[in-house]
Parts: sequence; C-alpha cells; structure tokens
Amino acid sequence: MNYKLYTLVDITHTGQHRNESGKETARWKEQNFQTVLQTLGIRANVTFVQNPVIVELKGNLVGFDTDQIIRVWRFDFSTDRDMLYEESGDQVAYLKQDFQLVPYIDGLDELMDQKYAVFNTIDPGKNISFFQK
Repeated sequence: MNYKLYTLVDITHTGQHRNESGKETARWKEQNFQTVLQTLGIRANVTFVQNPVIVELKGNLVGFDTDQIIRVWRFDFSTDRDMLYEESGDQVAYLKQDFQLVPYIDGLDELMDQKYAVFNTIDPGKNISFFQK
C-alpha cells in the first residue's frame, strides 16, 4: 500500500549519521527522519523512492487546523502489506496511534513553534497527518 504523511517537523533526510563538529544540525534532522522510519517500521517493512520534500500549501488541505499557507515536509512511502494501518474504517488509524507522543528534535527549520517536542496526531496541536494514496 502507498501512503503519504505531512508534518510540521523537520524530517529532512541529510544522510548525516555521525556526530561531527559543525554538522550537528544535519545530524539532528537525520535523527528526526530516522525516528519516522523506525516508527513506521514497528508494523511494516517500509520502502520509499524519494526523500521527504518541503512543500508550502494551505494547512487545512493536509489535515492541519489552519487555512494559512504553511511549510510542511511531505514523505511518501509504501508498505509490504495491504490495509496494515486500518482500524474501524480509518485507513491510517494505527499510524496515528503509533506516532502519538513519539519525541523528536525541535528547533531546526520548522516555521511553527510546538509546545512539546513530540509528534501529535490529534487536534489541538496536530503536527503530523497521514493519508493512504
């Protein structure tokens, strides 16, 4: 199955896997990306063709509680099994459950300040949304 997520959290895939002087920010961005992959990997083998991309669009088009144009990271991924995240007709129910309150590193290139540095899948304060393609 194919899915996409949108998040206000900087999940840039930098490839910076080691702590090196002067490259701390790139390492923290990579750590956030790895957190996303590992959380997705709890239930499935995940594959992706393209790294997360930054897009600017109206927040309410992708599940956020604002009609303003905001900057978000979009990440498209696939799983090895169909309907893996579905529960009671919600095609992404388990994604919402798995990501709720998972910590991330904040203060990177995000434009919107978050009260806590954890993924939040519910309003108010949602900072990550999921969709089945």
